[in-house]
Amino acid sequence: MGKIIAFYNHKGGVGKTTLVHNLSFALADKGKKVLLIDADPQMNLTSAMYGLSTSIEYSSEENSKWSTYTKKYISLTEYLDKHLRNEDCSKDMFRAQSRSSDSGYIDLISGSIMLSTTEANLYGIVKGQNDFTRDIPYKFEQSIREKTKDYDFILIDTSPSASSIINALTVMSCDYFITPVSPTFFSLQAIDNLSEVIRNWIELLGEYQTTQGRKGLSFRPQFLGLVVQLAKRFAGGAVTTGFSASTETWVSEVNESVKRFLNFAKIRGIAISEDDFRSVFDESSPFVIEKCCDYTPKLRTIAEQEGVPVIYLTQEICKKHDPQVDITKSASQYCLSFTSINQSYRRIADNLIKLL
Repeated sequence: MGKIIAFYNHKGGVGKTTLVHNLSFALADKGKKVLLIDADPQMNLTSAMYGLSTSIEYSSEENSKWSTYTKKYISLTEYLDKHLRNEDCSKDMFRAQSRSSDSGYIDLISGSIMLSTTEANLYGIVKGQNDFTRDIPYKFEQSIREKTKDYDFILIDTSPSASSIINALTVMSCDYFITPVSPTFFSLQAIDNLSEVIRNWIELLGEYQTTQGRKGLSFRPQFLGLVVQLAKRFAGGAVTTGFSASTETWVSEVNESVKRFLNFAKIRGIAISEDDFRSVFDESSPFVIEKCCDYTPKLRTIAEQEGVPVIYLTQEICKKHDPQVDITKSASQYCLSFTSINQSYRRIADNLIKLL
């Protein structure tokens, strides 16, 4: 059976979507079947998967790439309506193939501009449950969990909202959750507040927890750890092979915040142990899964223009968009950045496979 992993942080701008996007392709390159669910109303993951890089492609005009794809491929709103309200929808999922594995691929349940309406409806159902709607949270979880028969991994990109009922249902329905962070004071605050967010979700959905003889939410998510995004690799203007002193100092501080969250999570039974962490992420220190460098804006721009994840950049692609960018020249900042981020994302994927 596949594993459901949600990615959540109520602090935005931490590279969450970039992480999910690149991880999905890294897993597919290992021959894994991956389902992506874009549960963020901003739909950045959907845009990245569709390869939308210009305002023309993203426009609502009749023949734009965005309009064509949204008419053809199923959105999360349509998917949930199909499972929760028994509405017909014959749309397929968008599929992207691995470039290095014949068996690996990524399917996408795309984001939706109607997700706010779905949020309001689900919140009303949860707060005003009756005999007709009591099974809705169970159906929500099963609509995702039934896909574990077809996929090795289901990765869910959530919104930063702490009040989102979809986020609450998603995290309480998943097998594991990962919190992407960036080395800033606000991310430290976000980790410190994570306990309160989870506690509120548990209280909100407590009446729907599965009990003997009653269908409900499984309430079995396990906190895997943090992925530090946007970590600085440049100290004093020089290119180094390690991370900057400020990043390393921040990581030591974040470990203290994680310990406080774990005290709460262990009581609730929603965190893996340090021994289990080391058995999966053997080269990492609990509970920092990986430190991913802040790759240069040019690499990010080229990846967006080409409509590919960063780990799929090649020198040929870079040269097409900017002849000055060389990711093969070992001493260049572009090569160091690309090599580092590529290795980091692929290392996380290799470790996640141990969960299967």
